[in-house]
Amino acid sequence: MFSWYRIKYRNILDSMTDGMYFVDLDQKIQYWNRAAEQLTGLPAEQVVGKTMDGGHIRYEGEGDSALQPFEYPVSLCLQEKKVIYKTFFIRTGDNKKIPVEESASPFYEKGKLTGVVATIRDISHCTRSVEQRLKSERKERLIPICGWCKKIRSDEDYWEQLETYLTNEGFGIFTHGMCPSCADKIFEKKVYLESYQNICKAISSSISLDEVLKLIATNVVKVMNVKASLLRLLNRETQQLEVSAHYGLSDKYVNKGPVAYDASIDDALAGMAVSVYDMAEHKDSKYYNEAQAEGIRSILSVPLRFEKEIIGILRMYTTEPVKYTDEDLKFISAIAEQGAIAIVNARRFEKAVSREKEYLRVFEEITKAVSSTLNLKEVLDMIAQKIPQVMGLKGASLRLLNKDTNHLELAAYYGLSETYANKGPVSYDASIDDALAGKPVSEYDIEEHKDSKYYHEAVKEGIRSILSIPMFFQQEVIGVLRLYTTRPVKYREADLKFMSAIAEQTAIAIVNAKYFEKEISREKEYLRVFQEITRAVSSSLNVNEVLDMIVRKIPEVMHLKAATVRLLDPSGKKLKLVAAYGLSDKYLKKGPVDAEQNVTEALKENPVAISDVPTDNRIKYKKEAEEEGIKSMLTLPVIARGKVLGILRLLTGEPREFSIQEIDFAASLAEQCGTAIENATLYEKTKKDYDDIMKYMDGAVHEKE
Repeated sequence: MFSWYRIKYRNILDSMTDGMYFVDLDQKIQYWNRAAEQLTGLPAEQVVGKTMDGGHIRYEGEGDSALQPFEYPVSLCLQEKKVIYKTFFIRTGDNKKIPVEESASPFYEKGKLTGVVATIRDISHCTRSVEQRLKSERKERLIPICGWCKKIRSDEDYWEQLETYLTNEGFGIFTHGMCPSCADKIFEKKVYLESYQNICKAISSSISLDEVLKLIATNVVKVMNVKASLLRLLNRETQQLEVSAHYGLSDKYVNKGPVAYDASIDDALAGMAVSVYDMAEHKDSKYYNEAQAEGIRSILSVPLRFEKEIIGILRMYTTEPVKYTDEDLKFISAIAEQGAIAIVNARRFEKAVSREKEYLRVFEEITKAVSSTLNLKEVLDMIAQKIPQVMGLKGASLRLLNKDTNHLELAAYYGLSETYANKGPVSYDASIDDALAGKPVSEYDIEEHKDSKYYHEAVKEGIRSILSIPMFFQQEVIGVLRLYTTRPVKYREADLKFMSAIAEQTAIAIVNAKYFEKEISREKEYLRVFQEITRAVSSSLNVNEVLDMIVRKIPEVMHLKAATVRLLDPSGKKLKLVAAYGLSDKYLKKGPVDAEQNVTEALKENPVAISDVPTDNRIKYKKEAEEEGIKSMLTLPVIARGKVLGILRLLTGEPREFSIQEIDFAASLAEQCGTAIENATLYEKTKKDYDDIMKYMDGAVHEKE
């Protein structure tokens, strides 16, 4: 190999103006000349002996994106064994970004590749000269541009948009903005638009009539910058405009007296949108003195019109006379129109769905309560307690269906005595039959069923009626929610629909809690097995014991048919079976699996999940797998210190889609396999080294003697 320590050659290389360095086959830097130090700001003693991907040399592409180590010229040169040229940026020791061109050439000694020689050249002056030349050429060109539409005629003799032309000429990618003068012209009404949107958003945020009225009065003052506002709704029976909401006025002025069907209403009926009223011009008006005392100078009255009907009036008050433009009046009319719509909608809602509002409140409260925990017992107890509390009932009970016994087993109750709650088993009863027949709810009056099994217990408990609601989850009955009252209740159709909705939410909460507890229990079992195997790996240097434990424990905790571990032989090409569980000798001796596509993928560090083994083309021994009863398979790499040592295979006797959680767990155990193998290997190596040293020491002592 070329000796870098010969002074003459070293001085020649250090005198080069281009940076130059040499890396060996392990991509370790063996030489770093003076120009490379000056260019990168990295002294030779900081990089020599270090690998290229050690983070000392920082290569970047466009947009400050770091190049990956496999993109480095020396990496490509070692891979392709030819000269590689590449242009990119290098980040110097003082964080400057310099454009460079690097060439990497393979270095051979006696016909054998021993490394790569690379040179780095600063091309900053080249890029600057190119930019200057392009700018100079552009200045000398005559560019035809349309004086009307501002399109530019290209060299190909067609017209294109100005920004397209400039982008194609290398001036960058253009986005569109707006200058202040254009903004003033085009968005003259921007304030109106934003204010209109804000008011609409505010008044549409509530379905309560009182809230809607207050929001209109408040937001009109804020948006229009007036002293105050007041809403009066028309009472057609008295022909009076009655105060509904106000903001910015004293109670004394608001309650000064009745306001009749007034001039602003007449103006509206005559087709006039807005009436402007200057108090100084109407000193004889009924409430002139009260307005003066309130500090009011002008009143703007806008009729609230819904379709063709006037439902009231919106008034705005100012302390100074105001000259309103046509745009102002149009905007105010639009606000009044939206206010009228919101008022009518709120009235309709409060009239038509007042009971539904109460249902919504109860539904939200119950849903919020049952969604606040995923502990199954807590969910059941909370449901049983919350429903009677919010609905004013005597009590409630939850019974979950045991399909094996056809009994509804008590899961939770509230408001009932322990004696009554545990009075005895309840069979798959009439409420379930009704549910399966399509009837959502069963009403049960005790007085009409004196011959029922638990009649006397119910009378003693003070129960008069029982409402049984089946709990469905995905069209399957999972139990019954029962509500108890102390008096007979006649439920409406809407009541029963609401109860069914409550039961549906209850079923969802129960299923979610059950699923959560099942998942938690699985997670705990996974953790327990992982800890057990980790302890075994840490405490045992017998790799066969550890691998045998892994292939036995994984099927147990993941409910698998079998598991195997195969390790690569010293050649790194053949897989040898080292541990297996759950498979017949015939299947294990079926033949080599090295060429199977799922195996080759796993050896590239990619887990491979196969849901249908007998039909998947990535399986070589389909017939043997079918005879063995194998339906699904998961193959994972066994890795230690970044090196693939073999594969871990999990096999099921039923078709299965492996979840991410299962794959992650199995991958963790595969990693433990690698750790066990690595520990055993290091132990054997250390033991051998120790034995060799002791033999040497024994020999040295004998010689001395």
